[in-house]
Amino acid sequence: MFSVKLEEDDDSLMENEKLLGFNEEDNFREYDSIDDLHAFEAPKLKQSNVLSGEKLRALRKLMKDYGVGVYLVPSEDEHQSEYTSLADKRREYLCGFSGSAGICVVTLDDASELTGEAALSTDGRYFLQAEKELDPNHWTLLKQGAAGYPTWQEYAVRKAEQSRFSNVISCDPELISLSTGERFRSMAGNFKFEPILEVNFVDEIWENKPQRSLDPIYELPLEYSGESANDKIARVRSEMEKLGGTHLIISALDEVAWLLNLRADTDIPFSPVFFSYIIVDHRKVTLYINREKLSNVKNYLKSIDGLESKDTSDFLADLKLLNKDSALILPDKASTTYAVSEAVKHLDTQYNSVVSFLKIVKNKTELFNATVAQHKDSLVFIILGSWLEQQLLEKNQKITEFDAASKIYALREQMPNFKGLSYETIASTGANAAIIHYAPTKENCKIIDPTKVFLLDSGAHYLEGTTDITRTYKFGYNGVTDRLRKLYTLVLKSHLAVATAVFPSGGSCGSILDAYSRQPLWNEGLDFNHGTGHGVGSFGNVHEGPLYISTTTGGSSTQNVFKVGGILTDEPGVYLEKEELGIRIESELEIIEHSSTDRNGKPMLAFKYLTHVPFCRKLIDKYYLSGLEIDWINHYHSNIRATFAGKLRSLGEYRAEKWLINETRPL
Repeated sequence: MFSVKLEEDDDSLMENEKLLGFNEEDNFREYDSIDDLHAFEAPKLKQSNVLSGEKLRALRKLMKDYGVGVYLVPSEDEHQSEYTSLADKRREYLCGFSGSAGICVVTLDDASELTGEAALSTDGRYFLQAEKELDPNHWTLLKQGAAGYPTWQEYAVRKAEQSRFSNVISCDPELISLSTGERFRSMAGNFKFEPILEVNFVDEIWENKPQRSLDPIYELPLEYSGESANDKIARVRSEMEKLGGTHLIISALDEVAWLLNLRADTDIPFSPVFFSYIIVDHRKVTLYINREKLSNVKNYLKSIDGLESKDTSDFLADLKLLNKDSALILPDKASTTYAVSEAVKHLDTQYNSVVSFLKIVKNKTELFNATVAQHKDSLVFIILGSWLEQQLLEKNQKITEFDAASKIYALREQMPNFKGLSYETIASTGANAAIIHYAPTKENCKIIDPTKVFLLDSGAHYLEGTTDITRTYKFGYNGVTDRLRKLYTLVLKSHLAVATAVFPSGGSCGSILDAYSRQPLWNEGLDFNHGTGHGVGSFGNVHEGPLYISTTTGGSSTQNVFKVGGILTDEPGVYLEKEELGIRIESELEIIEHSSTDRNGKPMLAFKYLTHVPFCRKLIDKYYLSGLEIDWINHYHSNIRATFAGKLRSLGEYRAEKWLINETRPL
């Protein structure tokens, strides 16, 4: 049986008040009214005065001028970032869809009338959101992966071939990956793929385009990073030597931040990274960055052997100047941009995201700090759960989804070393919980209905680490049905299938664990339209590749990324629009070595459970659980109570202590 027994270091955390950040006389601030909460809203694009149709017409005018029949507008920036700065939200500006993933395909069929079609392609997390945000008079939705819909690539090629104006498909080559470009190059058909580097069509029509931040970056000290930049660079060079490379290109922003032990707060919302590139050779490290951002780290940078800085604008030009004898290591083709690949087409190249594979395995300091961060955020979730129950049931207050998101932000603000949210808080009641990535705003939110489930998915950055936690709550018993308890318990059973797994290492781990998670749901004709889990950075990106528990349809990985020291999430769910509910349970897990061995004598792997937030006891139906699963849950809840009850009492959080004791009673 898998054990959730806390490690020795974990037990000492609650005794070490300096680590957690509170003394006996400290307590969380209470607010006289809901209106006094420190409301947090993610940075958003300002509402444009230009209508959707006018934007498309202006874009098609440029398409006409450059002889383009189909123009692609992806979500990513030139570093292929998942989250982007406001200045890089070109796709959102053009079509209005604010989700984190998707691509616009705009066609020009009649050059004289400047008419054509426009489609947004996105995945299942965002179908409902996209349908609400797109203007149906000008945009259609391509449901990625859904039956009856073409892929966006197929759609683009077909429209190019049918265009009465031009069969050219184009885009900004700095914003698409090499793998995407190669796919178009390999597709048969009467079309041409011709990216245009000189001009980005959306930038040309974007009035009052936001600017990137110039706030200075800062050093992440060794007490949080656990390894010096020089030692990391030495490890990178060792990997380069094994691969026979003379130069390594690093373009992913979290990889640059990790390698140099540097962070930033304002370049990209929810990501403590900064715009930059690095070229590593055997003698020097060249950092390409806007030098205005280096004002606070000039002395620190002198401690990094062989480091020199240059302006970002020099990066592509310097790639083109590399000696033909250079052996270049680029990131994998999904991370290398088409523009970079074109700049080095004269060189011998290979594709290997060296830094990403080093970074996902955390050192001892990072692992300990990840536990600290999880304790902090677990305490926040416990206090929030008790507060919501009191407000909704005892005080009969009208609490909105946005109030709940603001409250958890206000609690975190009081935690030492809090550096912001790791993504926009998902706080959803009833039908909104069926929208997988729904995020409330002050103007657009619902009052939490205690007769329905409430889903809270929220994460934070602390100097110690990054968190990503989801719990589904039910306040009171009004509205609790056998059906609801069954659905919740099946999701919990799916969650435990991964959390308690013992498995051999190998490239197929992600797909195997994904199937473990889905099996209890598949048995009942249910499923969820997102991945089961993802890697989590150490005060880095909340979605850290290449460590994923991937969807089974994605196939097995060719790389063995499941290694001792990795941290990832476990987050199955069920979303039923017609029943107006969504259920998800998400915690973070650390990959550890198990006592057993595989048939080749190699140690098996298992997980250490890092998150310490109770499950919703009133929604657990023991009928659907095995005896081992019931024992696991009781043991887990007992540990949470032992860890936090006394701490809550010392902080004066008697309401939260009472709530915790009730939620952690044995099943």
